[in-house]
Parts: sequence; structure tokens; C-alpha cells
Amino acid sequence: MKQKMNKYIFGGLLFTVLMGGTTACDPLGIEPSTTVDEDRFWQNSQLARSYVNNFYTFAPAASGHNFQSEQWSDNCQGNYEQDWNTYRQDNFNQRNYDETSGITCFTAPWSDAYKNIRSINLALERLPGNEAVTEELRNQLLAESYFFRAWVYFDMEKYWGAVPYVDKALTLEDDTYLPQTKRETLFDNMLADLDKSLEYFQAYGGTPDVGMVNADVVNAFKSRVALYAANAAEASTTGIYSDDQAGLFKFEKTAQHYYQIAYDAAKAVIGKYSLEPNYEDLFITEDAHTSVESIWPVMFKRSDREGFNPTSINGPDGTYYGGTQEHSYEWDRRSGLFPTQDLVDCYLQKDEVDGRWKNWWETSQAQSLGVTVDGNGEIYGHGADYRKIFENRDKRFYATVTYDGAYMGPEEEMYIIQTWIDNSDPENTLKYSALHTGYRSTDDMDSPPVGNRSSSQTINGYYSRKYSHFDAFNEDGTLNMDQRTTCYFNIRYAEVLLNCAEAGIKLSQTDAEGYINEIRGRAGLDNFNAGEAGHDLWEEMKLQRRLEFAFECPGFRYFDLLRWSEAEGKTTIDELNTPSRGLWIFRKGKASEEIGVQGYPAEPGEAGYFEPYFQTFEMPYSYYDRKFDNARYYFVPYSQTTLRDYTQLQQNPGWSNFRYND
Repeated sequence: MKQKMNKYIFGGLLFTVLMGGTTACDPLGIEPSTTVDEDRFWQNSQLARSYVNNFYTFAPAASGHNFQSEQWSDNCQGNYEQDWNTYRQDNFNQRNYDETSGITCFTAPWSDAYKNIRSINLALERLPGNEAVTEELRNQLLAESYFFRAWVYFDMEKYWGAVPYVDKALTLEDDTYLPQTKRETLFDNMLADLDKSLEYFQAYGGTPDVGMVNADVVNAFKSRVALYAANAAEASTTGIYSDDQAGLFKFEKTAQHYYQIAYDAAKAVIGKYSLEPNYEDLFITEDAHTSVESIWPVMFKRSDREGFNPTSINGPDGTYYGGTQEHSYEWDRRSGLFPTQDLVDCYLQKDEVDGRWKNWWETSQAQSLGVTVDGNGEIYGHGADYRKIFENRDKRFYATVTYDGAYMGPEEEMYIIQTWIDNSDPENTLKYSALHTGYRSTDDMDSPPVGNRSSSQTINGYYSRKYSHFDAFNEDGTLNMDQRTTCYFNIRYAEVLLNCAEAGIKLSQTDAEGYINEIRGRAGLDNFNAGEAGHDLWEEMKLQRRLEFAFECPGFRYFDLLRWSEAEGKTTIDELNTPSRGLWIFRKGKASEEIGVQGYPAEPGEAGYFEPYFQTFEMPYSYYDRKFDNARYYFVPYSQTTLRDYTQLQQNPGWSNFRYND
């Protein structure tokens, strides 16, 4: 007798075979997809093509408009608006989940993933030998299907580690309570699927359209998967998972085995593309999908901006400068993606005296501002020209971070962003501060600036810039909010270079440093010099990945920190166990509430003027704490409800009988 149907794995059966890949009717006389039975469906090549097209909508978890996984990392701080949870990630960052409640702060890729897996498996069963489609199309569809099966399982592995592996389209007659697959086997199955995809692409022999998966996409993604497998193999030797009773996290193969796969896969793509000369063009131009760096772009049509659209709400919140009584210009993005000071500190500055690249607080520019560093590592300085600290930085800084004095559009007064704080009378009011700081609606800085959109404006001195929504005002005062038809990248060539470098370092390949220098060179930096950098090539690779992919989709930094730290056997990840840091800039503002005057800095000689000064700081509010002080946090737990119904599952390491109130 078959076991009770597992709603999680078999949920895909309810995901109709006739997925919405076609319109209600076709001008060529094809029947509406809602009326075509399954056998007839697969006898139509257009419907088969549209069915596989639907796989392209399978976005990784936590990669929505609000860049969730970036907020989980030390790159980004979200806001804490009491009425608006889009950027509030405190439940996840502070690990306020356990096996009783499971995950309440985001949707883990479980039931939807198995729906998607079933859909893919159905294609893999129906396409071979299907004479209704040409051999060329059949090979392409099979290549894409094998790729997407690996794509979906990879997303699951990042959260759960070892999950049940299903390689057939389950039916009501099948036993759907399947045991978990060993983590090593899961990775091997993903890599095998990618190899099958490459075989079918070779047989296909055609050139897919821009935005479609091709052999280069497969090899690039294969290098990514193999790096994660290598780190997992290293982790299995460290003993951090002592309660893995079923041995699900044990590896027989060595990390070197997987590093070699990653290296070879990346090498298969090396030289076929090149880096976009101007880094910023990847994120602001409407033809970025055609860039020499573009491997797998995701494009948008101006008339169809539904689904995941990274430019939809990303940008500064607040008022434009230069407003009048007739036209009070407003940004209306209500953003909440704030780069941390720790990220900003990683962008080197070129010393204007000796021309060397240094930490910004070590340059002659900083010395001219009297910069000092206290025992906690916080940085202090002063001077009317304090914005020197933002000059001559790594080029990627200007494409990633919006800072005090930056422009969101033309270098005209109304488009300037200012984030300084007037703290001349902090016990009474901060309302004369700059227009774009969250410290305008709070009476003192000991309280977190939440409510009244205060934390939609920056609470740490910075805004994110990648994919920002650059609106422009028309002469009549109306706002042109037409979104750019830019793209984002599932894969671009910079990742291939850094994947190859990462594997190459582990394999003692001599070309690794050259790939890292290509990345540095595009950013305007000199070639890597360990003596000047103060760290080795391995640490440099990690740094370049952080800077290169900050605030991108679906997010690299959080999972990079997890996989590297797991490989090293860490039970505490320092970067994820401390609050965010920011930059406070203090100067006197004009004491006016008049439109066109408020938010402007006071000039020397005006009432109350004092020399501007600045300091970095650790965010003092508990909302913004982070926690990663136990190996259990590498994976999310299965809820007790799931474990009670699905007894074949083993709770993830460290979570058995764990309660926060113990």
C-alpha cells in the first residue's frame, strides 16, 4: 500500500502540465493551451518550446526586489520601517527561528522547488524520442531542461544541505516520502546533469538567442556548483557536524576533485568573452545585455516589467534639492538598501601624493583631514573638504555606492544626495539635517530612526547605487518615472574569471593571479602585490568577489561567506556576527523649513556654523544586530510539523531539540 502523499514533493503534480507559456489562442489556429490534453500537448513543437521557456522564470530564493540575501550579508543593512517589512530582515539576521517555528522570515525553496523539479522531469521524460519536434529543437530543449534541474537543486542545497533527489515525474502511484540524498551525491547529480546539458548543446549545434541558456552558461554555472561542492567536501573533514547520524554530510571524494572540475569548466569559457571596459555600464545602460561580458542576462521589456525587477524600487528616498513652492520635487522610491561601512572601507583610494592604492583612512587625503583611528577601529576626521574621502576610489565604488555629495543623475543641484546630520542641538531636533538622512524626524540619536519613513532614508550614511532608479524631472515639475530597460546578470564573465582563480589557487595553477589582475585592472587598480595588500592571493580573491558582485542579483556575498567558513570548520562567522557599521557626518544646516532652503548646509559666517566632522560607527540599535555563532546556522532547520509528517527526513545538524527559550 502506498504511503500518504507527501504534499511537499508531490505538490508539483498540482502544477498543471499545461503551464502558462502560451496565450489563450494562436493566430495560426493552435488550440488554447488550457484545452489541450497532455498527450496532444507534447505533439506540438510550439507548446513544447513554451513549456521549457517557463523554466526561465525559476528565480533563486531570496532574490526579489529587496535583495534579501544581500541584506543577510555584511555588505548591506536594510531599514526598519514599522509598517513596511520589505527590507526588515532582523528575524533572519538574528536567527530567530528554530525547529518549532521553522523559517518565518522568508520562503525557503522547498515546495515550489519540487513543483519545478517535477515539471522539469516531465520534460526530460516526454522529449526524448518525441518525433513532433525537430532533432535540433529537441536537443536544445533537453539541454535546457538538464541545466534547470541542476539550477533548482543547487538553490535547495544552499539552504538545506541534503535533500531528497527526485529524477522522475512522480505520480499518485509513486511513494513520495523519499529519503534525503547524501550531500555529495546531490552535488554529483547536479554536475552530471550539467554534463548531460553540455552533450545535448553539442548535439544541438545552434546559437541560442541572447538571454537563453547555452553551453557557456552551463560551463560557467558548473564551475560555480563545483566550487560549492569543493567547500562542502572540505567541511566534511572538519568535524563540525557531529550529529549527522546518517552521514548525509560526509564526502568520499576530495575537495581537489571538485576544484579540478570547477577549474576545467571555467577554462572552457575563458577567452570567449571579455570584461566590459566601463564597469558602471553593466548596470545603467539599456543595451548591457549585449555587453562583451554578458553570458546570461535577464532582460526586461518596457511594456512588461512584472516579476523580479531590480530597478523597480531601488533608489534614494526623500526630497530633491532646488524645490520651490510651485514644485516640491520628491523621490518616491522608499528604498532600504544601505551599503555598510565595512563594504565601503574595502574600496581602496589612490593616494594623491604617492599614487599608491591604500585604505582610504591611510592616504594623504585622510591625513589632511586629521583622521585618527580609535581602539575599536572607528575612524574620526574633520574638515570643510571632508568629501575628499570619497575621491579617487576603486571605480566599482561609484557604481555601487551613493554617498554624501554623489549625484543621482546629472551633476545639477537638484540631483545631489546629501546625508549629513545637523546635531548642533540633538536633544531637541535634527530637522535641519540634509534631505536624505534618516535623522531628520527623531529627537535624539539614541533612538533608532523608525517610523515616518525615517529609516527608508539612509540610517548609515549611504544608499545602494546598482540598479537604482534614476528619475528625472520635467520642466513643468512632473516626474518622469519611466524605468530603464536595463538587465541583470545570472552569470557574467567576471564570475568565470574569479571562479577559475579560486579553483586555480587551490590547485596551484599559475594563471590564477592573472585572472584576478584582470578584475583589478578594470577597476583602475594596479596588479596585486601581496606586500602592499597585506594579505595573500586567496584573501585577495575573496575581496575581489565581494567588491565585484556587491548588490547584484541573486546575491553572492552571504553564501560565499557560508561556504568558505564552512570549509574552514568555523562555528562563528565574524562578518555575520556583528552589527552593521556606517558613517555619521556632522555639519550645521540652515535653520529653515522653507522649501528650497531646508536641507542645505550653513556656510562659514552663518549662524551656528562649525567645521564639519565625521566618524564611523557601529549601529547602536538592536534591530540591526547579526548573529552567527553556531555551526547550525549553515543550514535552515526543518520544522517539527514537517519532521512529524515526513519521518524519512533527518533534522539538519545542530537543530535537533533546539529551542531559543532553553
